[in-house]
Amino acid sequence: KAIPLDMAATLVHEYTYEAIVYDLLDGGVLDIDQNLVSLPGPPAREVLLSEADSLWEEMKHMHLQDAKRLVDSKVEEVRGQSAAHQDASQMSTSDLLDMLRRSPEQRDTMDRLLLHLTLIDSIFSRLGAEHLTQGVGLLEQDIACGIDSSGKDVKATNLQGHLTKVFSELESVLPSETKLRILMLYFACMANISEVVRQKLIEMAKLDPEDERVLMAMLRTKLMEVPDSQRHKHGNGCVHRVTKEQAARFKRNSRTDGRFDLSRFEPRIKELVEQLTQSRLSQEEFPAFEGSDTHNNTLRSAGLVDSSAPGAPAAAFGGDQWSFAAWPTPDSRQLDSASEKKPDVTQRVVVFVVGGITHSELRVASEVAQSLPRGTEIILGGTALLTPRRLIRALRPRANRPDGAANSADPMDL
Repeated sequence: KAIPLDMAATLVHEYTYEAIVYDLLDGGVLDIDQNLVSLPGPPAREVLLSEADSLWEEMKHMHLQDAKRLVDSKVEEVRGQSAAHQDASQMSTSDLLDMLRRSPEQRDTMDRLLLHLTLIDSIFSRLGAEHLTQGVGLLEQDIACGIDSSGKDVKATNLQGHLTKVFSELESVLPSETKLRILMLYFACMANISEVVRQKLIEMAKLDPEDERVLMAMLRTKLMEVPDSQRHKHGNGCVHRVTKEQAARFKRNSRTDGRFDLSRFEPRIKELVEQLTQSRLSQEEFPAFEGSDTHNNTLRSAGLVDSSAPGAPAAAFGGDQWSFAAWPTPDSRQLDSASEKKPDVTQRVVVFVVGGITHSELRVASEVAQSLPRGTEIILGGTALLTPRRLIRALRPRANRPDGAANSADPMDL
């Protein structure tokens, strides 16, 4: 039987730059399958969103507001350097960048700035359309965390009241898919929801028929149900499913100066990777297969491996063939011995999530890796790279999938 790890991480809006780009702009200016961004014209053109873009690499794990400030500062630098151009200070940003990109030596830089300006403008437009900065975002965070912005536990009845209020007041302006995500998030985060309450919330949401079918399909997967092994922890009443460690973390987040209220939630994978590196992973929740080496031992060795795996070919040039690092080229072997070298991998943490991982989970895994001793490597993988829309698309009836997807193989098919 499937045991859901963290449905909230897939459904709640994440406000770091990479995650929100792939969340809100999927199907809009961004073709998520080809990583192509449509830039306005004239002439209209497409630009590849890739790791070759140093600005993208610098900003991808930044909060959206910090990314916006960085792009704005770079645009002001360009404007200052272009002061010699007549009326440069009076030109709009897009016109200025378009003028400068006519110079071959500046074309790539200007295209990259225009790319990120387009992405950020589109994101803020979607934030407004979905009312994420006007109440919906805060409600999402309360549901996902089980802790409010003041660091107090939230009650199920209060969350139900807030949901009802949002559905009522924003009935005519809130997109059906946004309401679908909030409902899926609530059903995934709360335990022991009565069928009466469930049906009342579904009726209040007034989802489009297609989105209601998606919700019913999700409920049929049983992924929102509390596993039998965990039922004793939640009693009989409707309560939040947050763990003690998660609750403590979310309370600290709510009281941290300078932290955005819409970024209190953190995926549970962060807590689990930390527990794994400290040999504290729960055997009750993550049992080993009977008869395996870890069945009667700690689970540390289930996810922690020495970098020299048994039977591995002999390592050469200070590396090993089990690493994702590129194999050294003849030229790279002649590097000056005084140049800085990456530390040898002495311990490797491998986590694989059946069903998929999210951009926010990749971000927190990177954060944990930075806090670990040198030589420790974290590898996080899954059967798919999930976005909320990809999950919803996988749950839609095949006949209703867009662009001929009904006849194509989908790794997310449930």
